[in-house]
Amino acid sequence: MTESNQRKVLIVAYFLSKYDRRALEVLNYNTFTSAFKDVGTRLGIKPNTVKNRRDDFDSLHDNGRSGWYQKELSKSSLEIVDEFKDTSEAELAAIVKEIIYGPIENNYVREKELRHDINKQDINKEDLLKLLLSNITRKLNVFKLLSTEESILVTKVDEKGLYVETETFRQNYELGESEYPWELLSFELLYLSWDQFIKNRAITTNDLTSKDQIASIILSFFAVLPFVIVKEKPSIMLSFKRFKTNELPTEQINKVIFFLEEIVNETYLPEKLSNEIEGNQYRIKSRSRQDLRLLGFLDESNKRNESAIQKYIQSTNKLAVLKELMLQKDYFKMCLTVLEVLHRESKRTKKNVLVKLGMLIVENSRGENYMVESVATERTQNLLMWLHHVNLIDDSWDLINQNNNAYKISKKDVEIVVEEKGIFLSSPEVINHIHSYITSKGFYYEKEEVTNFFYSLKTKPFVILSGISGTGKTKIVQWFAESVGATEENGQFALIPVRPDWSDGSDLLGYTDIKGEFKEGPLTTVLKKAIDEPERPYFVLLDEMNLARVEHYFSDLLSVMESRKWEEDRLVTSTVLTEELAGKDIYLPANVYIIGTVNMDETTHPFSKKVLDRANTLEFNRVKLDNLQFLLDREEMDPVVLHNNVFATKYLHLKDVYSAYPKLVEEVTSVLVEINNVLQINGSHVGYRVRDEICFYLAYNEESNLMEQKTALDHCILQKILPRLAGSDTRIERVLKALFKLFTNKEIEYAQDATLEDVTYAVYPKSAEKVLEMIRRLEDDGFTSFWISS
Repeated sequence: MTESNQRKVLIVAYFLSKYDRRALEVLNYNTFTSAFKDVGTRLGIKPNTVKNRRDDFDSLHDNGRSGWYQKELSKSSLEIVDEFKDTSEAELAAIVKEIIYGPIENNYVREKELRHDINKQDINKEDLLKLLLSNITRKLNVFKLLSTEESILVTKVDEKGLYVETETFRQNYELGESEYPWELLSFELLYLSWDQFIKNRAITTNDLTSKDQIASIILSFFAVLPFVIVKEKPSIMLSFKRFKTNELPTEQINKVIFFLEEIVNETYLPEKLSNEIEGNQYRIKSRSRQDLRLLGFLDESNKRNESAIQKYIQSTNKLAVLKELMLQKDYFKMCLTVLEVLHRESKRTKKNVLVKLGMLIVENSRGENYMVESVATERTQNLLMWLHHVNLIDDSWDLINQNNNAYKISKKDVEIVVEEKGIFLSSPEVINHIHSYITSKGFYYEKEEVTNFFYSLKTKPFVILSGISGTGKTKIVQWFAESVGATEENGQFALIPVRPDWSDGSDLLGYTDIKGEFKEGPLTTVLKKAIDEPERPYFVLLDEMNLARVEHYFSDLLSVMESRKWEEDRLVTSTVLTEELAGKDIYLPANVYIIGTVNMDETTHPFSKKVLDRANTLEFNRVKLDNLQFLLDREEMDPVVLHNNVFATKYLHLKDVYSAYPKLVEEVTSVLVEINNVLQINGSHVGYRVRDEICFYLAYNEESNLMEQKTALDHCILQKILPRLAGSDTRIERVLKALFKLFTNKEIEYAQDATLEDVTYAVYPKSAEKVLEMIRRLEDDGFTSFWISS
């Protein structure tokens, strides 16, 4: 690596470390992995070098990562810190963009608010849709070339236009055939093309005056608009979607709901309305009737749709029913997308853009003409008030929880959709929120217990919760999931009671009935939804999972869990159910987390080492009956919808951890070797899988620094190693006493030889306490097990 490139990579790494996910957004990367790979390619260095340099700087910044373990910054790194510590974020971003993408201007590139010759104080109505286009350019990081599906990267946007980069442009640049790896798509050309599109209501590349590649990019840009459709044969042509006026609200929402209640109470028969009332009242009721047809409460003959009405009657949250129905309507969803794009604009501008859009794409009921301005204004005002009434938009007509919404480009439909993908928080922020949320519900768990549960899920998406009945095993999972927006109502949390007669996976996954039809099981239902929504975490709770033999009904899932591997930054597994059986391939997506609760008594089955090796086993035996703090009035907390990346694993192989935390891996391995030497006495020593997953857990803790390293390792020993121990012979006695000595530095002959101080001040106090408990049981009962107290 040249001295020049060494300096460049240090500047980029400093920016990535200091501004973390904001830096990714500014540079148009979705993940750090893609950033490391792209920067490495452009600078001619290994991607891991970029990552390591970023990690060097992490010790200086509060970004949820701890940096390399006690590694001092190099002289050249310190020089970068001194040089840029007082540089503004915008200036540093400009420098980094120039390093990555090449010079775009002679001076630092500064991001500007985009209005592109549109006077914000007095916006011409003809320019309103161009204002929408300009706002979309701020949102769009990447889109697809229609003809080839090649990715088009928007590397920068300024007052001139969009700087777009494709593989073709990049190759030409590398071959020396062009000066830059990008081309400028000017706003002047974009707006001229838009005017042509509006005029003809359809457009092809032949209608554009620009050169072929830019013409194709303009067409591809228009294709992502939520009100544009693509026709690909015989050649690519774009046109506008067409809606009818009856797809927009006719009446004010309060009048519609009032009429709905009258129908529910059978005050009126909607199909005979003209016989029951007349005059102005009939006009209002008939308009409301039309809107109830729109929502699906009435059919085309104005007769009651009993299933929809009964669902409304029985619901305790009627606004939620109305919201769900509105979100099923294409025009409503399209308008929400537009409002999300325009969230920086005034209420007046948002409404005027929607009015102008309605005049462009909404026809009258006979399909003869498009909406006139007066009709478009009235219908748009009604629509906005409907959305506001059901809490989809706020008083400023911004989407509720706006920060939880993000852009997604759909390859299939080539459209922009608004989707609740969730926000990103650091691990300490996540833990604080979840613990506070659970506490606000009146349940007591220590923050360390929540932290342990969180790390365990990140380490492996299969966790077992054990303990005596009534200690809150089920509740912690339910509140944990709910705190991050996963509920039974939205399908992101599923409680599946295990039955004693389960002997294979059919009750969980599904089976083929006598007619040859596949009947999907409850877990398959969750997996299908999770596959369709990879940004959202899904939690499955197998309640009393050892009422049946886990190895019998869960073995397929255990095997699939071990097939996880990386493919182009995606975590993939082998199939759980094949397309021939289930209609589509069902696999275990990276956003599904399975938790099992267990009790150990005469009605349940013990776990094999095959199961225990693949899970973290958390105990909930702590009971503090005198703790009454939870009875005090506490402020209710709202859930925070989190992106799955908060929980997703990023380590599958030990080498991934070792490259970032070599000293940590060596220290942990050294301890595990000592423990394994003891466990070999009775053949209960652990294998590579347990070692690797303990290192993963410790690495996550190292990044977040929520526990001392020894405390984190204590948890791992307790929940990954000790559950394997059981027996009645002298070998288990020797193992337990040797472990106690290892954990406390004290040798004992009998359990009574140990003192409270021995456990309290042990190197690994939780594990020492558990081992001492197991020794007592062996002395008292002649048999011992990790599980006996359950």
